[in-house]
Amino acid sequence: MKKIYLFIIGILLIIIIILIPDILVLRKKTPINEGGAENNLQFSVVSISQTDSFYNIQVEYPQFKNVDPAFNQKISELITGEIDAFKKDSKDNWEARRATAPPENPVPENPTTPFDFIASWTPTQLNNKYLSFVINIYSFSGGAHGITEVNAFNYDVAKKKEITMTDFLNSSPQSLEKLSQLAAQEVTSQLESSGVQIDDNLKQMIQQGTQPTSDNYNNFNFNYNSLIIYFEQYQVAPGYIGPVTITFYRSTLSENSISSDYLQ
Repeated sequence: MKKIYLFIIGILLIIIIILIPDILVLRKKTPINEGGAENNLQFSVVSISQTDSFYNIQVEYPQFKNVDPAFNQKISELITGEIDAFKKDSKDNWEARRATAPPENPVPENPTTPFDFIASWTPTQLNNKYLSFVINIYSFSGGAHGITEVNAFNYDVAKKKEITMTDFLNSSPQSLEKLSQLAAQEVTSQLESSGVQIDDNLKQMIQQGTQPTSDNYNNFNFNYNSLIIYFEQYQVAPGYIGPVTITFYRSTLSENSISSDYLQ
């Protein structure tokens, strides 16, 4: 009988060891209340963690109460979709490397260092009127370097709708044109101050990346006093520089005849 018990315990230990990678994928929600009695905004932070011989996944993103469920779903689907794509790319890249390795220098089954997927979020404002925050994602699935992505969200709590740059600028083409001019100047100044040489190719890149189109300005955040614009990696500068972030304060926007109902 004792041998049977030991045999059963051994089988259970083997099952646990096999399931460890799945056990390490943790999802938990931490409820948070933002502000005091006058600000009863409630939201939770979802955490995802997986650490094994192939992946290092560390993720946090928010989910909000009293918003359209589609908004929360959009956030969660962004993260889950990116993780799925990252896992597939990592596996494909590693298998391709193994398949093309010469016999005298074989590639191991798993990478020496796990592939990284790191996502974090930073709020610009969270209150009963507006939600404005950014989710930054860094991933490395093989290749020369990792990729950094910027995903900004803006939401009108009362109207239960997302806020676009067109909304922010009160649907004014003139304001978008002026913002485009300011953005090109600010990006150029920021790169120059970082020691980057602005040659003709980079000038063209800046010009294209800051043109007055909605696609170029879909990543932004705001509060009562400032507008923050995020340009994705490769949008206005070479990839090694990463994303570029610029900020305009309400006084600067006002001086350039750019007004917004959201800056109050």
